[in-house]
Amino acid sequence: MESKKITLRDFKYSILWIFIHSLLWYRMNINLKTLSPKNHFLKKHQREILIGFCALLILLVRFIFPANLSGEVFWMVLTLFFIFPFLVVRFVLKENSKDFGMKFGNIRNGILFAAILFFILAAASYFIVSKGAWRNQLLLPSGIARSFWYFLWFELLIALPIHFFWEFFFRGFVQLGLEKKLGIFSLFLQGLLQTLLAVRSPRPMIFLVLASSLLAGFVVYKSRSIYYSAAAMWLVSLGLDIILIRYINFGGL
Repeated sequence: MESKKITLRDFKYSILWIFIHSLLWYRMNINLKTLSPKNHFLKKHQREILIGFCALLILLVRFIFPANLSGEVFWMVLTLFFIFPFLVVRFVLKENSKDFGMKFGNIRNGILFAAILFFILAAASYFIVSKGAWRNQLLLPSGIARSFWYFLWFELLIALPIHFFWEFFFRGFVQLGLEKKLGIFSLFLQGLLQTLLAVRSPRPMIFLVLASSLLAGFVVYKSRSIYYSAAAMWLVSLGLDIILIRYINFGGL
């Protein structure tokens, strides 16, 4: 069965669908002033229920409307994984974005554990690429292997922001947002959710996504910031792209 390509109109309707359903949920179930004593569970966990509900909506829309081109991926990730959860934090939860990782936090822990994350994932990436059967399953964005300037443009203006948006959603909105109730288990939850988005990817990429999401979650857990994990994840992605380009253009490292 041929997959349906996402259109701008479909994307706009999907975003509108998210906002309408989130607003209806909030109006009907999350308002503390209108909750009856019988709804003790909702009253006690209303913040976490809202975060979980919004997160599931975002993931559902991402599954329904897959994007393939770099531009489509950028705008979808920007809207779904950053703008929407950021608006929920500021205007629905009415909380400070710093509580969701948008701060420098513990700088020493951030740099230390981000460096450890980078070296572990860099080694894993090198191992995967060194295996021909696995390397052939990995994909590069069209054009970046042939033009240095396009490669630079892609890595700085598309890949870097996308990694930051993902960090805000998975490590900030989901992990730190649910940490008060779930504790350390929110780290594993965000790792599972991000890995689910990669289920259609080749097995090596699924492994990398699972490992990287858990390690990035640990960096955020220790530093209380998403900046360090975002930088480390981008550097790992950059290194993986460079290794693949070397194999494409020169047949090896």
